[in-house]
Amino acid sequence: MTLANQDYESLLSEVINEVNAMRNKYDAFSQFTEAKVAQYVLERKPLSDRIEQLTRDLAVTNAQRAQIQAELVALTARKEKILMQRDKARSRVKFLEATRAYRLEQKLRSLVSRFLRSK
Repeated sequence: MTLANQDYESLLSEVINEVNAMRNKYDAFSQFTEAKVAQYVLERKPLSDRIEQLTRDLAVTNAQRAQIQAELVALTARKEKILMQRDKARSRVKFLEATRAYRLEQKLRSLVSRFLRSK
């Protein structure tokens, strides 16, 4: 064998070794990738179920919030109506207490009660 043949054979064996090393790295990377994909698939199902449950819970919560908001608006309107009625009644009482007839009636009551006590 000549020196050129030996160099050719050594280069050829180095190339073959490099190819085998690259194939081994590719196989290891493929196994790693497959393992990660399998892990993702296994974790995705419970997570998607959890997301669906949380989405349903959020929809229920939003519906409850909307219902409570509607009840709050109705109760606020009712309270305003009751307060307006109260204010009208107070105004009417003040007006009636300010009339001459009311003052006379109060005076008569006190006179009658004094008269009845004196007997």
